[in-house]
Amino acid sequence: MSENIQETIVELINQAQLYGKDSVRVQHLRHVQELILRKDPSLLDNFLEEVLCFQTDKSPEVRKTIISFIEEACQHDPEVIVKVIDSLRLLLYDDNVLVQKRLTVSMITIYRLTLKWLSKSRLVDENVRSMWESMVNMKIHIIAMLDSDNDGLRTVAIKFIEMLALVLSRRTSDSIVPTFNEQDFSLNLLQDDHRILRRNKLEQEGKDVMEKLLEFTLSQHLSSVNLIAAMGAIANIARQRPDYMSRVVQTFEALQVNLPPTLVDSQVSSVRKIIKLKLLSLLKHPASFDFQPQITTLLTDLGATQAEVLKHLPKAPAESKRKITLSNSEINTKKPKMTIDDTSIFDKDDSNSSISGKGISTSGTHGSTMSSTSTSPSSPYPQHQTAIDITAADLVGKLSIGNVVDLVLVSMFLLPEKMPASFQATYTPIAAAGTPAQIEHLARLLGAQLTAAGYGKGYELMKSQQQAKPKIDDDIDEGKPIASITGIERDDFFPSSSADVEGKPMLTSTSGNELSDMPSTSAGITTMSTIPSVQQKKMKPFKLADAIKPIEYDEMQRMSIDSFYRILHAEDVCETAGVGHVRKKTMTSLVCLSERSFRDIYEDYIFADVRKRHDLAFAWLYQEFVYANGYLSILDPNKRKDFTKYDDTLCRLLEYLQEKPDQRDGLFSRLLTNAPLITDKALLVLKRYCQDEARSYLGMNTLRDLIFRRINMREKFLDILLDFTHNENLPVRNNAIRIAKSLHEKEEFKQSIERHALKFLKHLTAGQPPEALFADDKKVSTIPSDVWTEDSIRLCLPLYLSLMPSNHYLIQPLATIYTAVNGDIKRVILRVLENPVRDMGMGSAEILKLVENCPKGAETLITRIIHILTEKAPPSRELVEKVRDLYHKRVSDVRFLIPVLTGLDKREIISVLPKLIKLSPPVVKEVFNRLLGLNASPETSHASPILSSELLIALHQIPSEECELKTTMNATTLCLNERSIYTHDVLAVVIQQLVDINPIPVLFMRTVLQALSFYPKMVGFVMNILQRLITKQTWKQARVWEGFIKCCQKTRPHSFPLLLQLPPPQLKHVFQTAPELREGLMRHLHSMSIGQRSLIPSSILTVIEDNSENVAPEIRIQTVPIPSITSHDQ
Repeated sequence: MSENIQETIVELINQAQLYGKDSVRVQHLRHVQELILRKDPSLLDNFLEEVLCFQTDKSPEVRKTIISFIEEACQHDPEVIVKVIDSLRLLLYDDNVLVQKRLTVSMITIYRLTLKWLSKSRLVDENVRSMWESMVNMKIHIIAMLDSDNDGLRTVAIKFIEMLALVLSRRTSDSIVPTFNEQDFSLNLLQDDHRILRRNKLEQEGKDVMEKLLEFTLSQHLSSVNLIAAMGAIANIARQRPDYMSRVVQTFEALQVNLPPTLVDSQVSSVRKIIKLKLLSLLKHPASFDFQPQITTLLTDLGATQAEVLKHLPKAPAESKRKITLSNSEINTKKPKMTIDDTSIFDKDDSNSSISGKGISTSGTHGSTMSSTSTSPSSPYPQHQTAIDITAADLVGKLSIGNVVDLVLVSMFLLPEKMPASFQATYTPIAAAGTPAQIEHLARLLGAQLTAAGYGKGYELMKSQQQAKPKIDDDIDEGKPIASITGIERDDFFPSSSADVEGKPMLTSTSGNELSDMPSTSAGITTMSTIPSVQQKKMKPFKLADAIKPIEYDEMQRMSIDSFYRILHAEDVCETAGVGHVRKKTMTSLVCLSERSFRDIYEDYIFADVRKRHDLAFAWLYQEFVYANGYLSILDPNKRKDFTKYDDTLCRLLEYLQEKPDQRDGLFSRLLTNAPLITDKALLVLKRYCQDEARSYLGMNTLRDLIFRRINMREKFLDILLDFTHNENLPVRNNAIRIAKSLHEKEEFKQSIERHALKFLKHLTAGQPPEALFADDKKVSTIPSDVWTEDSIRLCLPLYLSLMPSNHYLIQPLATIYTAVNGDIKRVILRVLENPVRDMGMGSAEILKLVENCPKGAETLITRIIHILTEKAPPSRELVEKVRDLYHKRVSDVRFLIPVLTGLDKREIISVLPKLIKLSPPVVKEVFNRLLGLNASPETSHASPILSSELLIALHQIPSEECELKTTMNATTLCLNERSIYTHDVLAVVIQQLVDINPIPVLFMRTVLQALSFYPKMVGFVMNILQRLITKQTWKQARVWEGFIKCCQKTRPHSFPLLLQLPPPQLKHVFQTAPELREGLMRHLHSMSIGQRSLIPSSILTVIEDNSENVAPEIRIQTVPIPSITSHDQ
């Protein structure tokens, strides 16, 4: 299995390295990631370097995919971080912004994993130290992205800083950590003596990045996207690290009055809503108890109602609920008093604290309360005040009525004439105007604006402290425990133990006198019976209907649905108690016996997390089957079986699973294979599933499983599968054929599948396509149903052809059917034969048998089969014998020999050559390709029985009586055009042999001229050939003599010495045929010396000078007869 996976991975990596569509390459790499990291993680070390090579790919999508691979690899094995750190650095500095963003998102996980791994690792070498230094540099670079011009980069940098603030700090007891983050790293997990990581240094670094994030949130150049991300980050940090609660609340307080001026009205409204939501989430946190006045005031300004605020208020830290058993009379007597005391206590506290919880004293109006900037008792940070706190404390005493009136009057000049729409939409009336709390809130709002503008007492004080740069000690004193906001403990007026409850008298509804006067039981009865004035009433039997009020049907429905919902949501409780099976049984029984409402609710519950709750779906289906069969006693035993509800349930479950985008869990197949009964409607759903191109593979596998497991319905499932083998959709058809071929290997299915395939093959003999190709579920068919077309013909063939390679005997019925169909169908059969015939091979006994006993009318089919077998391999001896015998005895068509030409001997080839070149040009081309080995594959060696030179010579020697000269010329041209075969040397051999033939072939000079045009450097060789032609008196053959003259024209001036060797009559004929040669020859004579001219016979000079007035006198007197010069003398 591992070897198969390795081969698949290698093939996928090679495919991904090819330059094609980026989407296809990304898909290959994701498949590699799936195989390595999820199927066989042991292969990670083997292929890590090969995958990392794609980090420099030119496609951004490919590089992003590599980042995803690295992230998941680090999650599988954190030690991989040391190997991939250089790749991460390279990708961080990528030119593409999308790649940088993806890398930054992955670094959130990788940095957290690095810290967790290092905290547990005890072996630290130089590679680990180098990796950590690189990780620190990358962290600094990502933090610097806060100043980037790209909004997306800033957003992911915010998320990274959020992670830093969380992992570089300690969890406390009141930290609210999401479930999926419970295993994340925090400084609590770090040992003090770690060799690389220093807790104090990392903790200070976490504080620094948190301050940077808070400053970034209050900057004035933020976009709405960055601002929303920053607010979400700091709110999340405050919930998980309550030590930062004070700073986060102050930041929201400052942000509420100093929103960035770049935001439009709609963005301002959205930001205010988000601030409100974040503050409500912080208000719910137990650690926000000390900051409730600030948060509630801010929420009121943001439009939150009192009900919303009360709904999110947390319980006091010291409050604990205890059950106190009191009688009705004691509750009636004690409760008013308690209420009065409680109210008076809280009213007193409120009246004594004008600025409760703010830490700003004004003329002793409040007691010792906690500053808004101070931290919880467990906080390691010093208690200090910010610039806003100091400025607000300075302004509180100055906000008198006169000063406020003056501020309002002055600001009136700056107000617009018309109220802005944004102000009208966001304005909320001041509920407690003039109260100390509202004055303090107003002072803080003004302090935030003054600080942002660079004014105020707090700003000046902080500025002077920054200039002084005082040193901060590492040791931080712990803050003292603080009281609650109200300053009163609940234990002061609620009992804290059972002793307190027992110490209070237990009161009953009977007064003390009645208790003292009541006699014993027996005495009481006697007294009642002896008093005549008292009439004894007759006891009336109890009836529940008389004691209760009938419930309306709608109310009963609501109550039952509510009860069902409670059962659904009690999963964790039941599993903990060990009664999960009882809950499952109860729910399925209720759903099966109830109306539609329960079924819909149950379906929605299952489909909300079908992977986790699929067992409920299976249990429900089995329960419906039980009720449908009447197996339970609560049903009428005489009632007929009704599978309507079962069928509806099964189909609804299947239809939902069919629409799921992710089918890897195989729930659709599991539901079908495990269902107690498969109905006809469920089969229709299965057919639709199989016809979906994206799900066809899983659908056909499901059909195969059903065929094996459902013996009683095997024939029906097999028919459905075989029908899909003729489907119009190619992927559906191929998947069905794949399953059919695997089933055909088993004896129990072999006959049925072959019978079906042969049935559809025989349909081709009918006048029109069968109705089976156009079933009801193929409504969208585009193939005409009344006439055979290529598409409809192809649908009848694929199953039969796919079975032939493993069952060679099937080729005999195919040949029989071939003889009975029309020409269009025959042509389609010939086109689709290639793959199955090639898979059968040349050694197939059935093919040899078919060639030997060729049915009448199947000659073309046999020829095509032999062509396919011999196209890339030489024919076998057995096949050549069968074809030769068939040609000589039954089939005289020479085309039958073409596939086995290379198996014949040279004599046979030369004998049939005149017939072969008479065929159409494409066929002649195929003949020469086979004889010259042009189609031979590199894997097989070509050994032709006839040499290329022998073939060309044989073409020249074909008599004109057997073949027209033009046909032979075309054949020789085809040969000569194969320059790779007929090289300079081969043509020289051919011409040398042809010139020795007597008589010289008619096409000899034509071949010489073509060779000279192909290879001009052969001119010297050609001159020697022309010299031999003169000695053989070539002028006696008119065609050859005509070619000789043309060759002399083409090769001048090289041919001039040869012309001087011609007899005078022939030379004169040359001048008559090509007058331009006379002028060239005369120029050649002028260039010769007197001694050379004296050797030329006078008769030749006379022919040359005839009709010429420019011949020199000394040339005319050369009349001495000179014997002709032989080629040897020359």
